[in-house]
Amino acid sequence: MSTLIIAEKSKAAQSIAEALGPTTAIKKYKNLYIYFVPSKDLYVLPLRGHIMEYRNTEKYKSWTKSIPREIITNPSSIKKLPNKYSRSYIDALKEYGKKCNKVIIATDADVEGCNIGLFDALPFVKQVNPNISVSQMWLSSLQADEIKDKFRNTINPKWSWGECGEARAITDAVIGFSATRELTNTLKSVLKKFNRYFISIGRVQTSLLYLIYLRDDKIELFIPELYFIIEANLSIKDYEMKAKHTSNPFKQESEAKAIHEKIKNEKIADIIDNKKISSKLKPPTPLNTAKALVLLTKNLKISANLALKTMSNLYLNKIISYPRTDSDVYKDNFPHAEYLKKFKIHSQYGNYAQALFNERRLFPTKGKKDAGDHPPITPLESLESSSSKFENNIQRKVYDLLARHYLALFGKEAIESRTKLKLLIKNEPFIANSVSLIHEGFLKIAPFLKKKYEPAIQITDTKLPIESIRLEKKETKPPPKYTDTTLLKLMERNNLGTKSTRPLIIQILLNRDLIYRESKNYSCTELGKFIISNLKEIWLPFLKPEFTKFIEEQLEDIKNKKKNMKEVIDHVKNEFLSLFDKFIKNKKGFLPKVSRFEKEVETNLKNEIGTKKFPITSSKCPHCNMSPMKLVTTAKKRRFLACMNENCEKKYLSVPKKGRIHILKGTCSKCGFNIFKVTLRKYKKSFHYYLCPNCWNKGFDDNDQNGFCSNCEDFKIINERCVKK
Repeated sequence: MSTLIIAEKSKAAQSIAEALGPTTAIKKYKNLYIYFVPSKDLYVLPLRGHIMEYRNTEKYKSWTKSIPREIITNPSSIKKLPNKYSRSYIDALKEYGKKCNKVIIATDADVEGCNIGLFDALPFVKQVNPNISVSQMWLSSLQADEIKDKFRNTINPKWSWGECGEARAITDAVIGFSATRELTNTLKSVLKKFNRYFISIGRVQTSLLYLIYLRDDKIELFIPELYFIIEANLSIKDYEMKAKHTSNPFKQESEAKAIHEKIKNEKIADIIDNKKISSKLKPPTPLNTAKALVLLTKNLKISANLALKTMSNLYLNKIISYPRTDSDVYKDNFPHAEYLKKFKIHSQYGNYAQALFNERRLFPTKGKKDAGDHPPITPLESLESSSSKFENNIQRKVYDLLARHYLALFGKEAIESRTKLKLLIKNEPFIANSVSLIHEGFLKIAPFLKKKYEPAIQITDTKLPIESIRLEKKETKPPPKYTDTTLLKLMERNNLGTKSTRPLIIQILLNRDLIYRESKNYSCTELGKFIISNLKEIWLPFLKPEFTKFIEEQLEDIKNKKKNMKEVIDHVKNEFLSLFDKFIKNKKGFLPKVSRFEKEVETNLKNEIGTKKFPITSSKCPHCNMSPMKLVTTAKKRRFLACMNENCEKKYLSVPKKGRIHILKGTCSKCGFNIFKVTLRKYKKSFHYYLCPNCWNKGFDDNDQNGFCSNCEDFKIINERCVKK
């Protein structure tokens, strides 16, 4: 009988099959190929990530006719169902499950991958073949040698890891569905002003929004204080060294002015102490996911989401090891020499790599944790920047940083020299510090880890000439806004999300218009600010990271086999139910603020709409049928249609957030409103689609796909006009 291997993605499936022998690709459906290895009589079937998802059951589908609290109390309020693209994968699992007597789960080797393989895919195989033998391949890379080794040495399935993922999915669904529905119904009138049909609430994303709000609030309420500093510029050959008064910063201007007046014309500083200290800098420690994301976002100024996606693509292309890992310690038997050897002929890294072999520096530094899941992130190939294996420039840059960082683990310590001077200028005490790099060590291959260094200086005199002495008035500054790098550190510190989900959580808040990113800095939107500023008064325990931390600890107990899945789900539901009831109890105090905020938003929108020129529809507003509508884009990039009739009660229609919108002369044959052409770019290619905004908005209310012209049963678009099929 045959063997079935289940992989998480198509590229991974192909790599696994090709490593195990000559392969034939069997086309099953439009985008699904099964890879057959005749020599081993095995089939490798790729999934597309999760093929199942939790959704509300029929009784709880309606947001207005069901009670959100019952989503928490009634276990039958949610059900695991196939998602929209899963049918072909399910059919293939059943077809090949029947043929085989052995199934190997080779989905990504982490909690999410175990959940996808063991709880999404395997049940369909078991439906048709209950007695099939089940094992697991635990892959840290898609290198052929590792695939062969892990195929020969499969392990027992990590059921507890899969259960951990399942419990996370269930608790997140219960919390998200109930809280989102309750808050959306409460804020319905305000959301319409923002052209939103719902407000997304989740334990991780809402806690993160709360922390961003706290930082914004701190910045907004910050009152700068004046202070004064006295600095002297000292001349040392061609180098200028700054010396600072030891009493900096001065709170009193009069005190600072008196000292400055006393010394401002002095030309010589007396050195009363001259110390020079050398210190060693150790090479960095290996990269786990969290550290890699910080490294990439900080140095490349890209979003965390893009950084993780890029690493995932490099992994699927067999260029780096698995990028989702908690480990920053290599096992003693890791074959570093094998990988380092590949870099010896590299045009940029070759000399450094050769020196490592010459000096027998083949053992890396160690971090703090061997989580036992995967090795730290490692470059598996030595690629020149011109290599065709890179799909884009971001991949090149990410690879370069990861490769250089890996090579730096084996490097010599760098040596810094610190010069510290104590000086007197007319009996006023000053200090001057200078740090220079006297031996590069590992920094030669990883210059992005360098601090800002001054030139090396040698001071033998007891006096130094003064170029100038100045008194500066300054103000204290508020804390900085969060960036991708600092948000990731904040989330790790507060145990928000997992190493893999953190970038996605940030992206969800962006997509939901609860935060925005400007010049790489994150802030709450008007809506995000309003929600948190009011929820903190009545629902603070839910917003604080402690609640999410409690859930993460419970989930970890499932993974480590300390608690069973049902026990944890029931415990989390009970804890959340008590928080949910507090919100219901205190909600009355929230409602008057909603009404006031609604009026403020209305006024602000009127002011913004009235002062700018926007494209106008030729058809009339479907709400009042009296005036055309403006396609408004606000300063914060919110986009919507607004009726030009001030007395229109509903006034607004939502439009797609992404893409360039062109209002066509042609109108929808169903409702008479203008057809919109929306143009997007993806992978350097341009494409477009058509929709009727009026039908599209009705589609939201009816929870269907209406509005997209391609989905219309009766009409189609020809020459940018809506005609009968």
